[in-house]
Amino acid sequence: MTTQPRKTYEEMRALADEFLKERRLGIFATGRRDGSPQLTVLAYRFDGKEVVINTGSETAKVKNIRKRPRVSLAVSDGPRCVVVYGEARLLHGAAAEVLAGGPVSSGRQGGAPTLIVFTPETYRWARLEGCCR
Repeated sequence: MTTQPRKTYEEMRALADEFLKERRLGIFATGRRDGSPQLTVLAYRFDGKEVVINTGSETAKVKNIRKRPRVSLAVSDGPRCVVVYGEARLLHGAAAEVLAGGPVSSGRQGGAPTLIVFTPETYRWARLEGCCR
């Protein structure tokens, strides 16, 4: 019986990126004032470089990011899971529309339409081999 060689970190990160691109729902975490996590199930978009989340300016996640911009997003599909960490920035108005390629809506969220944007800096994954290609 032969074993396959282990994939490099770069190969695994490419699999993780593909996994994130193919999915739309995740669990987003920000930090509350008392240090406890604020978790939100939400839709996101990942273009291979940045995670973009559409929301309203009066949500708890936006208020938390204003004070503590470190965030994470966990995306799972059965036993497969990817978690990414980064530092978020908030975009409103014209800047949000440029990134979104058109008008931005806050949906049912309170406040002005807001985009949460972050570039994954750190990755964690489980059982990704063979999932995406």
